[in-house]
Amino acid sequence: MSPREMRLACVGRRQETADVVTFAFRDVEGRPLKHLPGQALTLALPLPDEIAWRTFTIASSPTRPAEVELTVKAAPNGHATRWMHEALRPGVEIEARGPVGQFSIAHHYAPSFALISGGSGITPMMSMLRWLADRGESVDVVFLHAARAPADFLFAEELAALDRETANLRIVTVVADVPAGQSWTGYRGVIDRRMMALMVPDLARREVFCCGPAGFMAAIGRIFDAEGGEAAHFHTESFGAPKAAQDQDAPAPVSDGASPAPAGPVLTFDGRMIPTVTGTTVLAAARAGGIVIPTGCQEGMCGTCRVRKLHGEVEMTHKGGITSREERQGYILACCSRLKGDVEVTTGR
Repeated sequence: MSPREMRLACVGRRQETADVVTFAFRDVEGRPLKHLPGQALTLALPLPDEIAWRTFTIASSPTRPAEVELTVKAAPNGHATRWMHEALRPGVEIEARGPVGQFSIAHHYAPSFALISGGSGITPMMSMLRWLADRGESVDVVFLHAARAPADFLFAEELAALDRETANLRIVTVVADVPAGQSWTGYRGVIDRRMMALMVPDLARREVFCCGPAGFMAAIGRIFDAEGGEAAHFHTESFGAPKAAQDQDAPAPVSDGASPAPAGPVLTFDGRMIPTVTGTTVLAAARAGGIVIPTGCQEGMCGTCRVRKLHGEVEMTHKGGITSREERQGYILACCSRLKGDVEVTTGR
């Protein structure tokens, strides 16, 4: 689905756990919110001191396009998600764009799937599972979810109902720990190869979709590989590029005056001048100068790092995270825009 600009109205909210809320949205113009299971939306959150662009995976099924649901965890230090939990109520309208992302079961036909998630990585898996259930698909699915503790387990009642009602579906749950006063009858501990062999003994023969913290996805990937799985059949959510990829893109540090800095383009970011080298991305140059730009996928897909170019020339290679209209208005994505000379950008409009 190609991304588009839209204005959404919050039409409902549901408390899932102590730090997770599901928000329901409708298009204010009444247009259907078409998307693929596993795709995401980027919201322009009107915080008191800024517009914060944040990307969230859609948890609801594409078979019900009148509304979309985003299930959002408020991180302890996440001011944008905290604002959502505290201020986003029915009636509030926000700008958005999307859908974005290629992480979707709709792109891959297979007779059997494993949908594996950790923590809030369950949201794209719920969209996929709800989509399969609504369509009456008969494919073999194992839905494996890992949470920190029983109290953090999301969608427990709905998953139990789907497990009872849906043929060829098996729900497997595991928690890292069971605090005093909480009961649990499922698996517990950290998932390793031995535990996985008990939970999903035929993992390597399944089409696997995995989403969660980077360490979690890497661990599941190693288990899949050790079991003989082929890399082409293991898919992970792409939001949040690995640190190694960020380091490879980083420019040389800004000169401290001890030796002459190599001649190269200068990035002027909201008035601050940052010397760099040709071919560096705007994002990497900004980081080298100590400027933090909110980012999501770092692949030109989610649109979180959008800034406005005032002067200069860049080479931008994106994956749908920016519209043609935004490009005409001068906007670029910092993560995938490489400097071809001196460039001036701003976070303002």
